Amino acid sequence: MTDWQDLTEEDAIEAAVAEHGKNPTASVAYCALEAYNGRDNEEHRFWFGLFLKLAKREHVGWA
Repeated sequence: MTDWQDLTEEDAIEAAVAEHGKNPTASVAYCALEAYNGRDNEEHRFWFGLFLKLAKREHVGWA
C-alpha cells in the first residue's frame, strides 16, 4: 500500500478494509502479507504490529 508511513492506525485500518474487504483484522493481515518481501522491513512491521493489536482486541477469554 502506498504512503503507509503517513497513515494513523485508524486510517490504515480504513484503507486496508477499502482494499481487501469488510473484516479489519483480515484486511490488515493481507496488507502485512503484501508488504513482506522475504525479509523483515519497516512496512511489514507496521502492518503486522497493527494486525497483532486487532487480533488481541478481538480475543475474549480462553475459549
